[in-house]
Amino acid sequence: MNVSGDLALVVLALLTVVAVGSWVPTVHDRVEQLPWWLVAFVPAGLLGLAGLCASGMTGAPSHEIRVLAAVLSVAVAISGGEPVTHAILRGAGESGIPDITRPVAPAPTPLPAEGTDAGTSGGPGTAAGAPERPDGGAFAGTGTRPAGGDPLSGMAAERGLPGTGGLPAGTPGAGRSITGPEAPRRPGRVRTGRPVLRGGAWIGVLERAAIASCLLVGYGEGVAVVLAVKGLGRYPDLRASGAAERFIIGTFASLLWAGGAAGIGLLLRP
Repeated sequence: MNVSGDLALVVLALLTVVAVGSWVPTVHDRVEQLPWWLVAFVPAGLLGLAGLCASGMTGAPSHEIRVLAAVLSVAVAISGGEPVTHAILRGAGESGIPDITRPVAPAPTPLPAEGTDAGTSGGPGTAAGAPERPDGGAFAGTGTRPAGGDPLSGMAAERGLPGTGGLPAGTPGAGRSITGPEAPRRPGRVRTGRPVLRGGAWIGVLERAAIASCLLVGYGEGVAVVLAVKGLGRYPDLRASGAAERFIIGTFASLLWAGGAAGIGLLLRP
């Protein structure tokens, strides 16, 4: 093993240290402030430099060097893929692809306010076209009740016992409604859209580790298995706006990075 091989190992070690450091929250926030192309292309250039040096290696390396090359290749594939992939996604978002950085599933239809009957014109609890009495209630047999929303008061009104809550006059508690005073209705509840493609950073770590390991041991079919499992697991989320684009771009960027790192490891152990 000559100087070229040593330089390739040094570049791999440098990439590993820098990539692992970028996972620290404070460093990660600073990296996010840098231009996306700087975060994406500088590590890619260093990875290419390591590959160029590894290709010029002559002589058979020792067993320890082969093991070190494999370990560094997997470490670079795992740790360096996240900042590079995220930077490429930021660049895609700046180029005009909508919702690619934070895809969100469409929000469902807002729920109606409690106690309201949709589709009626006579107010809550009143069927459309139902005959009404002067006191605001409905005639018996119509299946409707007054607009107050108190079912017991509605029963009392139908039986000619207004304001008693359904109890005969003179009974203790007849002057108040069992359901309490008129409570303000809660407005319609709106459910916001849920985030999709969650856990992408940790899934990407496992994905790149599996891809690099499969390539280093010569099991190329394992890459197809990894991509198939990921595609099946992400399929329900791909209908959200920007989700399919994020999935495709992120997967290819992660795959290329892991493949490049594993390729250097293969060059260093001929």
